[in-house]
Amino acid sequence: MHHVTQVNNHFSTLPIIISYLPVVGRVLFATPMLVFGFGHFGAAADMAGMVPSFLPAPTLFVYLTGTLLVSAGLGIAVGFKVRELGLALAVFLPSTTFLVWAPQLADGGQMAFSAFMKDLGLAGAAMFVAYFGAGPMSLESKNND
Repeated sequence: MHHVTQVNNHFSTLPIIISYLPVVGRVLFATPMLVFGFGHFGAAADMAGMVPSFLPAPTLFVYLTGTLLVSAGLGIAVGFKVRELGLALAVFLPSTTFLVWAPQLADGGQMAFSAFMKDLGLAGAAMFVAYFGAGPMSLESKNND
C-alpha cells in the first residue's frame, strides 16, 4: 500500500510540469528561428545563391527572410502576436521547403534532405502555433488578465 501512495504522490506533480510545457515549447520552437534568422544576416551573400532565380534581389530577399525569422522567434518566445507570427511561418516554411530544398533533393545530398525534413516539421509546428496561440505565461496572456 505504501508503494501505491508513493506512485500517486509522484504523479501529483505532473500538472505542475505540464503547466510549463507551453512556454518551454514556445522557446524551443523559437530558438531555431532566431539562430537561422541571425544566420541570414551573417551569411547573406552565400545564402543569396539559394534564393530561387525567379525572385528579384536575392540578397534583399535573404535579409527580409532573416528579419521574418528573428521577429517570429522573438515574438513567439515571449508570447506576443504568436498566432500572426505562427501563420507567417506556416506560409514561409513550406515555401522554403519546396522552393529551396526540394529542387536540391534530386542531387541526393543528405544536407538537402535534412533541411527539407526540418523545415517540413517546423512548418507543421508553426501551424499548431498559429492555431493554438501563445498559451499561458506569455505577454498575450498577461494582456488578457
